[in-house]
Amino acid sequence: EERARGGYIVWVTGPALVHSRARADMVWFIRNGFVSALLAGNAVAVHDIEASIFGTTLGMTGSGEASTGGHGLHMRAINKVRAAGSIQRAVETGVITDGIMHACVQMKVPYVLCGSIRDDGPLPDVYTDTAIAQDAMKAHTTKATMAVMIATALHAIATGNMLPAFVTEPDGTLRELPTICVDSAEFVV
Repeated sequence: EERARGGYIVWVTGPALVHSRARADMVWFIRNGFVSALLAGNAVAVHDIEASIFGTTLGMTGSGEASTGGHGLHMRAINKVRAAGSIQRAVETGVITDGIMHACVQMKVPYVLCGSIRDDGPLPDVYTDTAIAQDAMKAHTTKATMAVMIATALHAIATGNMLPAFVTEPDGTLRELPTICVDSAEFVV
């Protein structure tokens, strides 16, 4: 319904989405117009890109097997994107050939990647200044007509703090802004 009415659907995702092998599902949502903006951390993009380039996340194969030298593959993925200059450029030059970030670039879905003090890398497109990251997120949360938050306590809580409680309909009436939150901790909800 939200897509049909031309709503602005903000997705907030954590790296467990990638590690749980749900990349293809997220790509489907992006390619089918259910994602207006993606808000995430460095890890989502890093592990999605690692999966595209090396077929692993955190060095583990899709079947759960450790790969030789796998502990360093996420850093190799970061370095490949750094060499390309940006995620978009890595997609354009064929470094990144599939996945969430690839779909965002191809479908022109804006993304905001916010860093943390513990990030590896981070990728070139990551906001490392929290005040600037918050402003970048707010540019999307103020337009949101729906939010879907999956497996990311920190980013979900931050986004929730910036979401409006109500959406103004074209006729001037108000409706609650629907949110979907999937997390292992009830405190996130």
